[in-house]
Amino acid sequence: MNAALYFELVDAVARIDGLTQLKLVAARIAATPMHPLERRVLDRALRARSEALDIQRHLLSPDPSRRSSPETEPLAAQG
Repeated sequence: MNAALYFELVDAVARIDGLTQLKLVAARIAATPMHPLERRVLDRALRARSEALDIQRHLLSPDPSRRSSPETEPLAAQG
């Protein structure tokens, strides 16, 4: 694979900030012919980015079952 294209895909994975972009970059990686090792590295980076987005969504989504307490409030909100 062309090194410039490989690093362009690596950068595209790093810039993913939502599910739509995740699907687009995953489709682009799947459609790009490359060495199996390159594919493994890009697939691993894609999985890591996907997991990071899942964690981010989980942390930022409001959870109505959590009660507000000094332990759960951000440090900036404490007096």
